[in-house]
Amino acid sequence: MVKPDFFSPGQPLDEVAEAIWDVDFDNAITARALTIKVLPTISPILVVHYRAAMTREHRSEYRRAANGMQTKSMTLRPSGPVGAVLVRLKAEEAGRILGCDLADITNASIELSDIFGNREASLLAESLAAAKSAGERVARMRRFLLSRMEARRIDPVARGAILALKRDPAITMNQLVSHLGVGERNLQRRFKKQIGISPKQFARVARIQSVVAMRLKGSDWANVAYEVGYNDQAHLINDFRSLVGAPPEAFFRSTTEAEYRHWNARLAASDFYNTFLI
Repeated sequence: MVKPDFFSPGQPLDEVAEAIWDVDFDNAITARALTIKVLPTISPILVVHYRAAMTREHRSEYRRAANGMQTKSMTLRPSGPVGAVLVRLKAEEAGRILGCDLADITNASIELSDIFGNREASLLAESLAAAKSAGERVARMRRFLLSRMEARRIDPVARGAILALKRDPAITMNQLVSHLGVGERNLQRRFKKQIGISPKQFARVARIQSVVAMRLKGSDWANVAYEVGYNDQAHLINDFRSLVGAPPEAFFRSTTEAEYRHWNARLAASDFYNTFLI
């Protein structure tokens, strides 16, 4: 049985994180039959699997990782019973927990031992495994995050650009540089140094994320295309297919017809709405 529970980070962690997700899925046979699709996202994810490891395309098994912003979809498969705690971080603040620039982990998955040290990462996983409930696991994760939380801030221009693009991914480059009061070349250089991709690439992922959020709330495709700033529905479909690997209508139909559509519905209502079981 799948038992996903979603938690608010709470103060002061809500400065750096958007949500915490506890997954408790202890049936090994059923778990190994699952396919988990994670769509492109601008939010880095910190994840600790305290039961079986998870596998990802072109990567061996891993248990503890920081997944950076992703510009393509990921397909994940459990290697056994799933027990995990995931933290969805804010792109503009992730470095305060991870101690690195987002550019270091964009389109990458880094072992937590490489970030926090093997002892700290191992103790965290052991602590989560020993907890008796989702609430206790989340409390232990919160304490770990608080112990790692720093005051550091990224480049203010890059940070301002991230916040502006999150609010309105359809903003033009001219509007963005005018808003920030810097030149375009200056913005491009500082943004890519901090984030690892250009503002336009970041906006493209943010736009797809908005498409997913609006569609899951029931908006029709014409309204989604207009509100998110696409030229027309054909533009939306082509962009979605390029980043996700399937046309939007076909993809969302598959998630509602699947055996775990109720699980997907709970995810859709959470901050982890870009994750689906298919």
